Amino acid sequence: MYQPRPGPDRSVRQGAARSRPGWVLGRVGGTPVMLAPSWLLVAAVIVALYFPVVRRVAPFASTTAVVLTTLAVVVMLFVSVLVHELAHGLTATRFGAPPREYVITFWGGHTAFDQELPTAGSSALVSVAGPAANAVLAALAWLALRAVPPDLTAFLVVYGAFFTNALVAVFNLLPGLPLDGGRVLESLVWAVTGDRVRGMTVAAWAGRVVVVGGVLGAALYFAVRGLQPGLTTVVWVALLGSFLWSGAGQTLRAAQVQRSAQGLDLLSLATPALALPAAARLADLPAALAGREGSAVVLVEQGRPVALLDPAAVRQVPPENYAATPLTAVARGLAPEQAVHTLRGADALAAVARAQRHGPVVVLLADGGVLGVVEVARVARQVQRFGAR
Repeated sequence: MYQPRPGPDRSVRQGAARSRPGWVLGRVGGTPVMLAPSWLLVAAVIVALYFPVVRRVAPFASTTAVVLTTLAVVVMLFVSVLVHELAHGLTATRFGAPPREYVITFWGGHTAFDQELPTAGSSALVSVAGPAANAVLAALAWLALRAVPPDLTAFLVVYGAFFTNALVAVFNLLPGLPLDGGRVLESLVWAVTGDRVRGMTVAAWAGRVVVVGGVLGAALYFAVRGLQPGLTTVVWVALLGSFLWSGAGQTLRAAQVQRSAQGLDLLSLATPALALPAAARLADLPAALAGREGSAVVLVEQGRPVALLDPAAVRQVPPENYAATPLTAVARGLAPEQAVHTLRGADALAAVARAQRHGPVVVLLADGGVLGVVEVARVARQVQRFGAR
């Protein structure tokens, strides 16, 4: 699965900050690969479930062979999920949307991006890339089964590779968000109607239909066969259903935010700003602010905003030290993402969402000039008011 914008609900959140979801295993193309602690729970569950299966199928195998076979299946599942997510990220990079991080989690994994893909077609291709990669691995494992030596444990390892990749591919192609198949459905509706938000809404409701259909289908299967589902089956169906239902709900809320953002105008929320060279001194400030009291002061270097003057820090400097104090000494640094060029609509909201991980404000730019400064929290309140209407 992939997440096009920061956060699971693609929305601006007050006080939001990026948190590390786990351990960094390495980097692929400069993008960190993260392992969430919840994955260890999945590994433990798989060992607990698969160990007795291997023991039953290979009763004469040594305990060491059974343990290694079980652990090999865990590794196969990890590789399957990792390849799936890398396929998303590498495909998106070709469309100019490199991933922010790959995360292996309790429910498999996700690839997070800082920006939306530009077209319905590119979004669909990135969505399909993950399951397609698993389908290729499943096909290779199926062919490898013919070449496996006459050893039962080796057969079980290769069969585990086939099964895990086939399962990841088929499950993710179900046509409902937050699964990849739901992203494909979103792209299809977007292409037909020209409305991305409508695609999100349709695919999210489809995701809830998938949940209800899956639960009813499982109940019907056990009823027709006269079987009683075990506690493990009931727990996994409940957990998986709640995960998918929650993901669909997050998308519905995000769609509402996106629709509300169509009336957003960042300039109407901005505090007027004055741009000064980053090399200026505090002694230059009074003359620059003459007649513009109340304006924010943005420090610019080579045409790029690099810092925002901190009035509280300015007040702590004695007047006799103004001439020796550079403005950068009483300013807070700005990340490049905090410079926003899009001022209206959902794209402006997306820019603010990307910027909020770096600081509580954004600087509005147009034609190379500074227009104003906007607090992220104020944007969030405005979007909430739009949604309430």
